[in-house]
Amino acid sequence: MSGRGELFLGDLVRAMAELKPADLATLAAMAALLGQSGRVPTAAPQSHAVRAAGRGRGSADARAVRTEPVSGAPLRRTPARPPLAVAAERAPRADRPDLSEPPEGEHGGAERAVLLANRPVDFSLTAIGGPAPQATVADEVASGAELPARRTNATPLSHESPWKGDWARGIMFAVAATPVASRELDQRALLRGVAGGQALRAVPRRRRFSTRRGAQLLLDHGPGMAPFRDDGVWLRDLVGSIAGRDRVEVLRFRGAPGRGVVRQDPLTIDPYRPPPPGTPVILFSDLGRMRPPFAGRGVAGPQEWRAFVHAVAHSGCPVICLTPYESADYPAVLRKKVAFVPLDRRVSLRHAREATARVRGWLESS
Repeated sequence: MSGRGELFLGDLVRAMAELKPADLATLAAMAALLGQSGRVPTAAPQSHAVRAAGRGRGSADARAVRTEPVSGAPLRRTPARPPLAVAAERAPRADRPDLSEPPEGEHGGAERAVLLANRPVDFSLTAIGGPAPQATVADEVASGAELPARRTNATPLSHESPWKGDWARGIMFAVAATPVASRELDQRALLRGVAGGQALRAVPRRRRFSTRRGAQLLLDHGPGMAPFRDDGVWLRDLVGSIAGRDRVEVLRFRGAPGRGVVRQDPLTIDPYRPPPPGTPVILFSDLGRMRPPFAGRGVAGPQEWRAFVHAVAHSGCPVICLTPYESADYPAVLRKKVAFVPLDRRVSLRHAREATARVRGWLESS
């Protein structure tokens, strides 16, 4: 049999040659089983059919079976039919056209092969639940409608806090707060003074942390801090929400604040001035640790940063540096005068309090 999934006339010829039917009825039954019932002669004797089968034994693509009538009439050839017509005859359907009859307009009665595009589609090409087809720009222009406004589906990513979400406000409060005298009496200091025979010139009060003095925030806009611009904006809003936006002075600089700072107008560079004594100076910078290539003088060196920290500490202001690097990455001279609080999720509230308390203790003792 043919291995192409279709039954042709050559398959019937091979079956006749192998089985050798004895009469015309058996031959018709074989043709009906192979879907070739319309191609078996009704008047030819068996000998002629078998002889025709023997002639077509070696050809799988035989197009017709030649038979010789007994009376010596001229030969009659059964025209070959296309495979699609055979398939349609073998599995007839109500919605499928009858391909056994030749189409109208054909000359000579020859049948035409049915194209695949002319066959009825057994499946649906309609998208279920898909978007409705949209009109093209040419259609809108032809109809006189205005072009739709351009829309973008990209949504900006939300900023992720470099500290733990529950600790961010506490860490920033430990950075921006300063100890001030409260209204509560410090009984332990009073007892120590009386027991030591000291003259009390003022009643000792307990100290508490407060943000009443505000803060000065210095944002580094140099090339080394370019990947952390979003963190700088987030820190500016966080400091303003804790210490008060009217009490926080925000300054921007490149290289080092000693070269000049920017307050409002980016084209105006003002000289740097330390805040009042006791006001914390919060630095958002790497202190020149990251030196991108071709930065040149855009990055300040260690000596320039030491001079700046010494000038701020001499004015009585504690320096706290919020940096994307570890505190151990900086020289010991800077770690003594600057409280480093890394932008790391491992930083806790205790770490921020100990770092700022150490710098305030050094500042009071110096």
